[in-house]
Amino acid sequence: MRWIMLLPVGIALGLCGCVDSQDPAAGGFYNGLSGIATGSYEARVEEREVAVANAEARNAELTAEQRSLAAQISSTERSLTKARFQLLQQRNSAQGLDSATQARVNKVLAAKPKGSTEAARLADLQRLLSETRRVSEDLARLAG
Repeated sequence: MRWIMLLPVGIALGLCGCVDSQDPAAGGFYNGLSGIATGSYEARVEEREVAVANAEARNAELTAEQRSLAAQISSTERSLTKARFQLLQQRNSAQGLDSATQARVNKVLAAKPKGSTEAARLADLQRLLSETRRVSEDLARLAG
């Protein structure tokens, strides 16, 4: 009679040995029981929640960086437009520019920003702006 009472306990202990993974994705009734009993499910949930929080924080950082780059591009485009307008004014008022200077002015006025990313476009806009300023300073010196 005693053996009959110990039989279910022995079977349960034997089946607990069938648990081969703490991964809930591995599935199975006994893995599920083991995951609940050992707390591995809760640990995995916490790990995933931390990963989601980290991803959301990184996304917020990237969004802020994107806004910053967009603001820099916008500011640089405004500066470039202003410099181009000043060049046009100087071009219209300047008389007798040599062909090399006139070619530089035309090149700057016709330049368009290039770049496939916002950062590359910003760098090109900054380069165009500095070139425009150099040409503007040269024209100002020539005008007196």
